[in-house]
Amino acid sequence: LGNLSRETFNLISAKVKFLIIAIDGPSGVGKSTLSSLLADKLGGLYVDTGAMFRCLAWRWQQLDCPEDDDALRNLGLQTRIKMASNQIWCNSTEVSELIRSEQVSALSSHISKFSVIRDIMKQKQRELVEDVRNSGSFSGAVLEGRDIGTVILPNADIKFFVDADPEIRAQRRFDQLRQKGEEVEFDIILQALRERDAKDRNRSIAPLVPAEDAILVDTSNMKEQQVLNTMLQHIDKIK
Repeated sequence: LGNLSRETFNLISAKVKFLIIAIDGPSGVGKSTLSSLLADKLGGLYVDTGAMFRCLAWRWQQLDCPEDDDALRNLGLQTRIKMASNQIWCNSTEVSELIRSEQVSALSSHISKFSVIRDIMKQKQRELVEDVRNSGSFSGAVLEGRDIGTVILPNADIKFFVDADPEIRAQRRFDQLRQKGEEVEFDIILQALRERDAKDRNRSIAPLVPAEDAILVDTSNMKEQQVLNTMLQHIDKIK
């Protein structure tokens, strides 16, 4: 605290706005990277909600993908997810790379259609933000997913919807997997991406759509730093 009294420090802290940023969009647009960079820049907590669903999908796969409500409810309630130091833990297993496979990606889109799963995850994500707000350990929270601004946190301080052409997103995914040493085919990745887009945009529960007050950012012809600068400019206007 230096020369500040506890009362003065608390008064200053109370005036600092806890900023909640929602970033939505389809797969392959760079939401995770952008959200992590924004959180680092702003001193906020980065919450990868897509990874949370991937963790559920990974465990669901191990259980042979039951679809009855009781099994799904138990899966959601008994899955503990922790994010720290760029690592993701699902119960006692470090799953940062395991949940990034194409198979888990497809399953995460499938499991997210169940209302019982979405209800549990929505509550967990909201509780996480409130815990961070109350702790005072971060200046805000950056959450990315597919329905953050429309369903999870409709009162977020600022909302972005990030998008790009399907072919460009497929190429990014193709390059990413090839760099990891995986043997993949571009056409198969593009087809899977389009199928997932269709499922996400047309599902009856929390479809992938921009919030009415979201800022649209098309990353098709933008470099990462350009996108980040654009988002920071919008954020600076409300800080």
